[in-house]
Amino acid sequence: MTELLDIFDGHADRSDWLHLDEDLPEWLDSLLRQTDPAVKGLSAGQTDVLRRTLAIEQTAATHFNFRTRDGSSYRERSQAVHADFSPETRALVLRLTDALGLVSPHPPRSRDYGKTLVLGGGYRSPLLRARYAAQLQASGVALGEVSFLGSPRLLIHEPPERPAAERYAPGATDEFDLMIGAVRAEFGLDTAEVTFLCGCPSAENACPNWSARNLPRAEQTPPAFTHERRAALVGADGQPIGSVLSASTGRPPLRPDTADTLRLWARCARPRLGDRVLVVTTQVFVPFQAFDGLRQLYLPFGVDLDTVGYGAEWNDRPQTAEYLLQETLSAIRSARRLLVDAAETLAGERSLA
Repeated sequence: MTELLDIFDGHADRSDWLHLDEDLPEWLDSLLRQTDPAVKGLSAGQTDVLRRTLAIEQTAATHFNFRTRDGSSYRERSQAVHADFSPETRALVLRLTDALGLVSPHPPRSRDYGKTLVLGGGYRSPLLRARYAAQLQASGVALGEVSFLGSPRLLIHEPPERPAAERYAPGATDEFDLMIGAVRAEFGLDTAEVTFLCGCPSAENACPNWSARNLPRAEQTPPAFTHERRAALVGADGQPIGSVLSASTGRPPLRPDTADTLRLWARCARPRLGDRVLVVTTQVFVPFQAFDGLRQLYLPFGVDLDTVGYGAEWNDRPQTAEYLLQETLSAIRSARRLLVDAAETLAGERSLA
């Protein structure tokens, strides 16, 4: 990470480095102002790790952000801007991000999992992640109950997502539809009727039970983003063997993210201490989604989590310097959120306040 940051001038814009109106707990103020060498309830080593992570994020947010350059507008990953990097810089970024775990895939740690989560995405990602999970199963890895985690994010118009989606999910309108199409294409499974877990009859109006309805800008959120849906996966014998889930957003007015889908899965699956869970994604996302998984599933439930992804040879995501740096920033931000939540778990909110 030090080598990667050293490529740039080291200057960090500390005025607008958080992600899209994100808030930090008040007990972090002393670390951000660098006025107190200790945080009550944390050891000196724990405090130093947290302080260094915050400093790294502030610097990386200045140089690695290709999605929200102006600090306010939101772009999907496929809409990120490009940078004027030399071939030498691009090669160096590739080498260093490989060392950080964003490039070369690794096999699952175990051959036996009680549950498997296939994370959602856009374009061909749902199809390829389902295919990778099916290949792992064919190689002898026991997946257990398989869940495919999606959202009501509508298909992107620029660059157009529909041409890629039509090949495996014809007629799809959102990411949830893509996940259903991927299940059918790669596992040969049918889905039962889609049900609204929130109890609403449709997604036309905002859900009155939406958990984020009182957060700032909630009224600006598309109604579809406020609902939770489930389609049970049915085996050849007609018995349910898993599900496709569509989460509501916890960050209005934006679409649901990985953390939202993991929280919904946890509420449905009710994981227990020691449950062995495999998470399947694309390798470039493994670091940030592994941190998200630890924060949402290990800290509250004690789940034994293993996150794996397929490599660039699957031609899912670009292996450009911009893309790798952007996902390095995603990993840093996710690591900071994990550390903050872990600190509050270790010390208790009253000690940190």
